Amino acid sequence: MTFANGNRSLAICDRCGQQYKYLELRKEWNGLFTCPECFEPKHPQLDPGYHPADPIALRDPRPARQEPVVVFVGAPGDSVFESNGMQPSEESRVLIMGSSVGKVTISAASTTTFTVTVDSKSGGGNAFYIDSVERPVLTLNEGETYIFNLSDNTVDSHPFFLSTTSDGSHSGGTVYTTGVTFQINGSSVSQSDYLSNYASATTRALEITVASGAPTLYYYCSVHSGMGNQINTP
Repeated sequence: MTFANGNRSLAICDRCGQQYKYLELRKEWNGLFTCPECFEPKHPQLDPGYHPADPIALRDPRPARQEPVVVFVGAPGDSVFESNGMQPSEESRVLIMGSSVGKVTISAASTTTFTVTVDSKSGGGNAFYIDSVERPVLTLNEGETYIFNLSDNTVDSHPFFLSTTSDGSHSGGTVYTTGVTFQINGSSVSQSDYLSNYASATTRALEITVASGAPTLYYYCSVHSGMGNQINTP
């Protein structure tokens, strides 16, 4: 079957109803035949692009598992950690965190005690002896606690203090008190009570927990100069 070419045909616009030549009408996306003035192209939003859904399943899924968090802290001798009977190595101490791991027991930090006495100093005068060593240079590590046992009767007339200045008050320095506890007869006391009851006390001690970033310290007698020495705080 053949059709006429429409060169002489007339038609009505489906939108405005006016008569136009048949070949002037254009077919819209909705099937209407409209004149050039009424013709509307299809708007892009009426034909959205294809957007496939994102996959939500893994090709090779693995079962969920709970991993312990392991933190290495300290050094040998610092403290002891036990978790489910596991003993840490000598190279480090291991703290296991997380409720699924089990009970964690942490011991108190180690404490070192020095016995302080007073005896004759090489070259004349008196000096503090730390564990029977004349005026040694000491090393106190940050975070550790140290006790200077001052109960020996040779120390009765030699109040023991710490300072950031060599020979303390004898060189214009002041008493260092950061992390320091003064003890008289087993009780913690103020600096003034420590000094006023020092000579008559049965037991006395100076305790220090070395602060982070502590400066170089010096131990000295507040009454007599030249009895102490330096304390390094690495």
